[in-house]
Amino acid sequence: MSKLAVSIVVALLSSSLAACKQKHEDISSLSTPSAPSKADASEGEGNAGSAASKTVSAAEDEFDISKVPVTSAALPPFPYLKYPDGVHEGVQRTEQAEFDEAYVIAGKKLRKVEGRIESHKFDLRFANLSEVAARRNYQNLVKAMGGVKVNELGLNELAPDPGAKFQDLYEKLRFAEVDMSYDCYLVRTPAQLIWIALMFTKDTAQTLVIAEQPLKQTVGFVTADAMQSALASAGHVALYINFDTDKATIRPDGKPVVDEIVKLMNQDPSLKLTIEGHTDNSGDAKHNKTLSQQRADAVMGNLMAAGIAKDRLNAVGMGDTKPLVDNKDEAGRAKNRRVELVKQN
Repeated sequence: MSKLAVSIVVALLSSSLAACKQKHEDISSLSTPSAPSKADASEGEGNAGSAASKTVSAAEDEFDISKVPVTSAALPPFPYLKYPDGVHEGVQRTEQAEFDEAYVIAGKKLRKVEGRIESHKFDLRFANLSEVAARRNYQNLVKAMGGVKVNELGLNELAPDPGAKFQDLYEKLRFAEVDMSYDCYLVRTPAQLIWIALMFTKDTAQTLVIAEQPLKQTVGFVTADAMQSALASAGHVALYINFDTDKATIRPDGKPVVDEIVKLMNQDPSLKLTIEGHTDNSGDAKHNKTLSQQRADAVMGNLMAAGIAKDRLNAVGMGDTKPLVDNKDEAGRAKNRRVELVKQN
């Protein structure tokens, strides 16, 4: 072959390879596009270029939901995935919440999401499935829904060393077992984001489904009418007025409750109340009693400022002496931190 012919063949091969490379370049990345290298970004810019490079580098790790295509698949009812045949109710381990927060790995970072949640856990032996068969089955179902795998890292990459960070991530991601694999998928519908995490060991399978949705408000402020009803039937009513931590300053989100007390007393001009302040048992008992008195006084002061006569009111601090429930956990302590209205005879 002549030198000219060889040169032509080499040129054609080089052109073909370049075209293939461009055609097969990964366009499915869900992170923001790569920025120029640090050397390119800083060339001729001094320190400013270096700072800009760091900013762009951080942006590269941000997960971009808009790059996930919107599915047109007809989805089954929530929670979309069922237990396999053979996994009867007695061996199913299900956790459900109409609204809660959960965490997923999206891109290279942990992401908190809120909505309706359901988790399924079961032993693979009951389904007569190997780990690979179970994973493939669930992956096929999620992909049929239009799901796209979105995590670039797993638990061990986010927290490579055992310790507090690993334990924190393990709990947030709701792993059933430490050595589980982890794949997170996003199903993006026109109206909703659905996150599905698939986790497996050789013996166990776990699915976690989070359908993002806003909270449906089911708890409201105690109304004047509700207070009046409780006072008529029980002679007292417990209220949860938000104060600044370890202070007697009523927070703005506690004012609506005070406004309802004013409304209550205006509705019944003959009503006289004792305002009791109560705390949990955290800290010094003497301090708690003082704080509870200050908080009761603060409520009374707000009522008087709203025009309620002083002779209709009394304030007393009970400290931690009359708990409603045990103080053994935060839920109990929160219930004990209250203000009670007691009807005077």
